[in-house]
Amino acid sequence: MNNFIKENFTFDDEEEGLKRYNLQTKVDIRDEDNKIQVLSVGTPGNRPTKCILLLGETGAGKTTIVNAMVNVMFGVKFYDDFRLQVKDQRVSSHRKATESQTDFITVYILYHQEGMMPEFNLIVIDTPGLADTRGVQQQKNVMVQLEMFLTSDYGIDDLNCIGLVAKANTNRDFIFQKDILREIMLVLGNNVPEITQLFATFAVEKPMVDQIVRNAGVEFNNMYEFDNGVLFAPHKLSLNVRKRDQDMLSYRWEAMIEQYESLFSALLNAVPVSVKLLREKKLLEKCMKRLKTQVENVGKLLTAMEMNKKMVIKYELQEAKNKGWRQERNVKKKNRLRIEEGFHAHNCPECNQTCIFPCPAEKEDGNAGFIGGIAGVLGGSAAGAAAAQATISSAAAAAKAAAPTGIATAVGGWVIRALGGTVASSELVATGSVPGIMVGGVVGITVGIITGTCCGRLLLQSSCLPPGRGDVCGEQGCLHSLSQHIKEQERIMEYSELEVTVNDDIKELFDVAVSKKTDAMAKIVNGKQKIQICKRQVVQNALELLYHTKKIQEISSPCDSVNPQDLFDKLISEVRLGHPDHIHHAVGILQILMKAVAKLSTCEADQVSDNCDMIMKLLENFPNEQ
Repeated sequence: MNNFIKENFTFDDEEEGLKRYNLQTKVDIRDEDNKIQVLSVGTPGNRPTKCILLLGETGAGKTTIVNAMVNVMFGVKFYDDFRLQVKDQRVSSHRKATESQTDFITVYILYHQEGMMPEFNLIVIDTPGLADTRGVQQQKNVMVQLEMFLTSDYGIDDLNCIGLVAKANTNRDFIFQKDILREIMLVLGNNVPEITQLFATFAVEKPMVDQIVRNAGVEFNNMYEFDNGVLFAPHKLSLNVRKRDQDMLSYRWEAMIEQYESLFSALLNAVPVSVKLLREKKLLEKCMKRLKTQVENVGKLLTAMEMNKKMVIKYELQEAKNKGWRQERNVKKKNRLRIEEGFHAHNCPECNQTCIFPCPAEKEDGNAGFIGGIAGVLGGSAAGAAAAQATISSAAAAAKAAAPTGIATAVGGWVIRALGGTVASSELVATGSVPGIMVGGVVGITVGIITGTCCGRLLLQSSCLPPGRGDVCGEQGCLHSLSQHIKEQERIMEYSELEVTVNDDIKELFDVAVSKKTDAMAKIVNGKQKIQICKRQVVQNALELLYHTKKIQEISSPCDSVNPQDLFDKLISEVRLGHPDHIHHAVGILQILMKAVAKLSTCEADQVSDNCDMIMKLLENFPNEQ
């Protein structure tokens, strides 16, 4: 035991001849969010475990009780020059003496070692102080924290004692202890009074606190008088402690040890209240409440989904009814466009349209030039012949030479006149016969080109229409005379233009319908996502419900067992009392869950959570969409 103390305690300080050693604990759990820590000393063995939960006001001496238990268990004697203590709590250096010195629930697990008294592992649960100066809200926080601790798995399966810690001379009404015991009873059941004991601290004289506690309506079995003030009291004569005082301190020490030994003996025979069983029942109860709420939420979402689908249909009809707010039509219009130089168009003034286009000058000049060219050649030949014959005969011979081409004579005469004179006989004779022909040919060709050009222009001015065409136009439905058409350097173009008319009143109705439909469709999409999330939560809670029922079946007697089918029947009955709009959906979901859970009746508790996807598939198509 001495070796164990050396290995598990470290020196803290020395005061009035007593050395203090701090218990070095191993941190098993430290939950910073919920302010819970589990500390252990020693090595687990096969000894039984006894658990004490300490409750009491700030300053009542809960931590001192823990220190006293440690000294008693490790066999510290009054005349030893050292004391053992625990210093692993989260203590705030800024706290007042009237405030709880820790916000943590601290669990001390002291595993039995050879030489320790008593013969079991001891668990002591130290809780934050009640009724400190921080007010009622702080007490509610402690209650919530304690309930969470008891209903969560921190390794505490049974409670053998609930110790109400109070000063022996207190005159308080114990209202906080009563309230918190009521909360504990809601968690642990009606067996709480059977394991509740009163720990009267500072009990130098006969305590009066027991009567005050009973008058407050708080039930407990026994009262233990703990004079813990002697624990760290100096006792050596060298410190000017009188022999009589030393004997009195020794007597008080022995009385304190006797009270703790009596408590440890009572713990050996105490019937435990199963925290594990009651915790499972409490968790099952919470799970049922959550499942009911979530199933009803899914029912509300499904009802809202149906309403939004109806809204979409309604506004689709309104949208279709008012889609004619915009009218479009093609309107024919005409416009005049300037024609490129060298072309013209024949426009009907009555029809206001271009009937004949294009009439290119290049094409018409080509025909005229061809005719003029022929005339020029023939005329030139005639002129040449006339020049050659001038030496032989008279002008009559020249005319005869040109007779085969009667038109050439005429053209030749026209050319001569166009040149502004006549050809004298002496000039023609002077050229000679052969040279005269050559000169005449050259002159004739030249004159022919000029003649062709002039002739083409004369023909263009007379008409650009093909021969044999009647006087009625007939183009594009025009029945007017061609003689009434006008040659212009502009073309009349016809085109279509889109004309839009808007009815503002109908458009407003249409826009409202589109907006409302879009909003309803967005709600449908969002609702589907929410429904999917809520369905998964429902499935997880249903599996959690099944898990807790199976755990209860494992650790309880048949009479305390619960049937999941009965639980679902109860939920269905409760849901039927809800809002009529979504009752059918909520009931339908619970019926599906009931069938799914029935299939898992032979499944082990630890295997329950593996079936989430299977149940999700059963809920995917609920309700069946048309």
